[in-house]
Amino acid sequence: MNDKITYSMAMARLEEIMGRIQGGNIDIETLTEELAEAQQLISFCRNRIYKLDEDIKALIDGAE
Repeated sequence: MNDKITYSMAMARLEEIMGRIQGGNIDIETLTEELAEAQQLISFCRNRIYKLDEDIKALIDGAE
């Protein structure tokens, strides 16, 4: 995965992949690759959200 990817970019790509899958606009030959990429993007987004949550908690704890 690209090191310069942002959360917004990852979500846009996920929406693109899911739209093609749901719309039936994906070749069976590329389905596995698309699903693997989607899994990586989901993991990336989940990690970004967890990191953001930790950062916010640290800021709140530091302000108290």
